[in-house]
Amino acid sequence: MGRSGRSKLTRVELSGLPRKPHGCPAEVQRSWARFRATHESVARLFDTLNESRAAKDDPRGAISELHLDQARAAIVFTAAGIDACLRTLLRDALGTLLSQDGPAHGAFTRHFFTHRLGGELTRPTKKAVVALDPRAALIDLYVEDLTGASVQGWKQLARCRDALGIDGPALTDDVLRTHQDFFNARHQVVHELDLVDPSGRGSRSRRPRDLTAVGQQCDRALHVMYDFIAPTAKAVKAVLRSAGRERRA
Repeated sequence: MGRSGRSKLTRVELSGLPRKPHGCPAEVQRSWARFRATHESVARLFDTLNESRAAKDDPRGAISELHLDQARAAIVFTAAGIDACLRTLLRDALGTLLSQDGPAHGAFTRHFFTHRLGGELTRPTKKAVVALDPRAALIDLYVEDLTGASVQGWKQLARCRDALGIDGPALTDDVLRTHQDFFNARHQVVHELDLVDPSGRGSRSRRPRDLTAVGQQCDRALHVMYDFIAPTAKAVKAVLRSAGRERRA
């Protein structure tokens, strides 16, 4: 992530883009494209930050507010990309994953019986049930329940993991919990304008941010998204194979 060049400037960088899942199915293609585009955008932003700092007379001096704003922008770009990528993955893959009994279908059933079908039905639930394509409408409702206005914490990541019926060493609760610092930073930048005292009372100042730490947070947050994409591609292909209809985009 951070490496020193001839100027002794510690560069802020993302690690390389992972390899696209082999035989990536159509249900994962759009999510992969969003992941790749986010990685490229954040990488370019860090390149601009590094070049700007290197152009200073003393690149090892105090970090300017301009450079801190570039780091804050990287946090926002990364969070927006994760949100778009995960929503797309859920919407595109769940239709196939829910076509067979398994972990994804079990999570889907539990969610609706617990949160949507007990007691008086809400208007959105009723509209989904009587839609021309009820399954698609229910999946849209499910995705909204899982992600809310945006993905803002590790618990939402865990719910999305369970909804997709995937697992892996990078998707355990303990590992996902370690990404909460990134989501906290995103909340501070977007909702508090990165102010130390967001209440508006007393003196306020912008939070200092360590550029290397921001680079590491963004890199880890992006790669957890890949940790969703790869096993989902594998799960979708398994369903398609068992149904005799494997296909690729």
